Amino acid sequence: MRAGVLFNEATHVELLRRLRVIRVDDRREMVTRIAVTIGVAWVPLLILSLISGDNASVAAFLRDVAVHARFLIAVPLFIAADYVVLPRLESMARYFAVTNLVPASRMEEYDALVTHCRRLSAGIWPSGVLLVTVYALVVLLAILVPKNLLPLWQRGTLPTGLSLAGWWHLAISLPLQLGLLLAWLWRLGVWTRFLWRMANMDLYLVAAHPDHAGGLQFLAYSPRVFSTLALPIGIVVAGTLANKVIAGASPLGHEATPVVTAAITLLLFATPPLVFTHALLAAWRVGVYRYGNLAARAGETFEYRWLAEGQKVGAELLDRPDFSATTDLYAIVANVYAMRTAIYDIPCLLSVVVATVLPFVPIWLSAIPFSAIVNHLVDALF
Repeated sequence: MRAGVLFNEATHVELLRRLRVIRVDDRREMVTRIAVTIGVAWVPLLILSLISGDNASVAAFLRDVAVHARFLIAVPLFIAADYVVLPRLESMARYFAVTNLVPASRMEEYDALVTHCRRLSAGIWPSGVLLVTVYALVVLLAILVPKNLLPLWQRGTLPTGLSLAGWWHLAISLPLQLGLLLAWLWRLGVWTRFLWRMANMDLYLVAAHPDHAGGLQFLAYSPRVFSTLALPIGIVVAGTLANKVIAGASPLGHEATPVVTAAITLLLFATPPLVFTHALLAAWRVGVYRYGNLAARAGETFEYRWLAEGQKVGAELLDRPDFSATTDLYAIVANVYAMRTAIYDIPCLLSVVVATVLPFVPIWLSAIPFSAIVNHLVDALF
């Protein structure tokens, strides 16, 4: 089992390690997992297309941008995310305990929650549920998608009208891709549940904290971590659009595709920290009353001392610490009034959008004549 706080090792990864196919070293393990996955998901498709003896099917496979983008780029990125996203989420989970956000009286509850999330993240029954779900989706797609809409290299004379490559794609490659995607959605659900439980644990939130989020602003940076997952999601969708463009369609008629895809990734990766809105609102209300009362009393004392009738201000009085102390106090109180009740960070949200939309850029550039691009660059420079 990989050392961590919230997330257990996936069942198939643990099996590969026990079979000594992969080793413990993260970088070597990641490269090996990616190589094995490509060897299982993409290489057989190429070989089976070649041995079919049909030149048209081979050409169709080589021109299928979607299948190459999914199994040579997106799937490896889903695997690499295990070594990028999970450690950072676990660091954020530990931060609750090491910074005293969790009261000492609730530490046992915190430890129990972490243990429960670890068990929930992977194991026999979560893996079984995901496996059944994946193949249920595959069967549903096989029933609903008309055979004439399948790429030429997937069509053949075997049962259900599929070729050998088509059967391998249906039984192995597609379930593997869907399994990786659903596994990450499951982990995202575990992460969201962890945050929701933490939001109801009476955390020690400091209303005057300079991060303007009661000490929870570190969670606002989680979408930037998840941009590692937004990229392969964008690649999967952009690959399908690229096939349509290669077939003769214009990308100018599909402007909503990247917009909707980016909106979905934002909804997935930016909303989990929002579960703290209620706790932050409660902390803000309490802070406004308490710090507001403190500021009012300090202001009354300050005015009585300096604005009393007949009070003379000499040069020596300006050296007294009253002014700086009052200024410092009011700066702290200003933090309370500026406290946000929603955890977000605009640059991090933009990183998710950029990562999602980036794979669509080459498709849109293909619709613009090269001469027009050159003319725009010349106009911008001169």
